[in-house]
Amino acid sequence: MSKELILPTIKKGGALAAVKGGTHKIATLDLSKKAGVIKALKDDASSIQEQMQQKYHGLDLMLVGDLTISMTPYHTLLKNKFHEISKTLFPLIPNLRIGIMFYLDHGYDNPYVTTICQPTNSLQEIKAFIDATHTGNGGDADEAVEDALNDLLHNVQWHEVHNRSVVLFGDAKCHRPEQCPDHYDFFEITKGLFNKQTTINTVYCGRDHIQNMNVVEIGDFNKPFYLSNDAEFFAWLANVTGGMAITVENVGDLLDIILTAAAKDGGKLEEFAKTVSREPQKLKLIEMAKKAETRLLTARKNMMLGYSK
Repeated sequence: MSKELILPTIKKGGALAAVKGGTHKIATLDLSKKAGVIKALKDDASSIQEQMQQKYHGLDLMLVGDLTISMTPYHTLLKNKFHEISKTLFPLIPNLRIGIMFYLDHGYDNPYVTTICQPTNSLQEIKAFIDATHTGNGGDADEAVEDALNDLLHNVQWHEVHNRSVVLFGDAKCHRPEQCPDHYDFFEITKGLFNKQTTINTVYCGRDHIQNMNVVEIGDFNKPFYLSNDAEFFAWLANVTGGMAITVENVGDLLDIILTAAAKDGGKLEEFAKTVSREPQKLKLIEMAKKAETRLLTARKNMMLGYSK
């Protein structure tokens, strides 16, 4: 018995195409359904791409700190508490890498202006870097924050598909471009970081409170920002990039701020919140992080920049 040959062909006007050399059953392909077929294929491709992104997606967290003499207690805190930071964050956030950058100021016989431990998942490497880095002199009122920002933009080896999160802590603003030996423009550098979807959370270690300062729109670089005082600089830097701006009440607060900011930018805030004790200060941090996360999600959606967790 001969087998029937099934051949695909195009159905046009309801007529079946004839096949030379014999009579066969012919399967038809309806072009009227082409759009649906193409959409299904695109949806499948998008689903596969999303699964791949979720599989490899992670967080690069850069801890950036002023290490002049006045900030010595915060350096000591990192030395003593980094194990606690890593013990909390690495199990919480998949594909997490942590980097460290310390900055001082230009001149004044300082051993460095900035020094960097690139993002890594090696706890030994990070801890050794923290322990080996020395504090230095601040000299004038401002510090080399602009150099640290420039390194974040140009010299940090960020992972291509990871979220980029920064926790920057200090007690003094940056220099204006004309006061910086390399004429780094903090405003343009911050704009570049924002365009690379880098979220900067700032921790002001001075006396003024910055939570109640005017909040600028995320990504609003249409008007220049003038360096009026330290607290306003830290507030602007966080607000314009979609991060949290917080004043520390005591040195120990830095630990909770780092953990909360990382959980937020790593897309694990809800999971982290379930592990936090119900102390008023910690609950306040979680609430601030939720508001900052919602604000950034909304802004990036409106600006069509995209945002993924």
